[in-house]
Amino acid sequence: MEKSMTKNEVFERNGYLFLPGLVSNVEDIYCEPPLDEHGKRLTGQLKYIRSDKFFYEPEEGQVSGALARYNVPVYKELHFLVRKAVEKELGIDLLPTYFYDRYYYVGQELKRHKDRPACEVSVTLQISTNSTKPWPIWFQRPDGSEASITMKNGDAAIYKGCEREHWRDPLQSKYGKWENKWRTFRKKEDDTYHHQIFLHYVNAQGPFVHFANDM
Repeated sequence: MEKSMTKNEVFERNGYLFLPGLVSNVEDIYCEPPLDEHGKRLTGQLKYIRSDKFFYEPEEGQVSGALARYNVPVYKELHFLVRKAVEKELGIDLLPTYFYDRYYYVGQELKRHKDRPACEVSVTLQISTNSTKPWPIWFQRPDGSEASITMKNGDAAIYKGCEREHWRDPLQSKYGKWENKWRTFRKKEDDTYHHQIFLHYVNAQGPFVHFANDM
């Protein structure tokens, strides 16, 4: 980041901003990839109404075979705290819309896309991964160029979700070629995963203010 530019100016110029170490105690919100009743990784969508009630759908709408969990109560405080941190970093006022987390599994990708207006100002935060290889998220800048960010646990990126196209290439296995052959022979599932949470907001003085609280 150029010394003469504020973080807000960099955010406006590029459409995204990297925030390393945004959450220092990320291990406190760590959660193992959930399993189904057969001991296999759980896929689909969980939509929470309250802490003890949720709806389940067998297909995850955006990343087939992944697991997405909407409005998990344990992340409600994080949604508030990250909003305050982003307001301080950018010098703007935000209103919350919604949040969800996703478990990606080996071979899955996030296709190039833009988000709906409730994602005017979005934060993607890496919670955990067992992959041994960096898995960058890509953004298209307003000038048409493309750039990527590689995160560690606790790192985050703020981005203009409904303006900037963003994507990830397929998640690579943490195992080598021959180890994968051995695991296939032994009928062992590849357990490579990546856990990310998405926290969405709108500018309190912006054109999408009516999407506050995801209304």
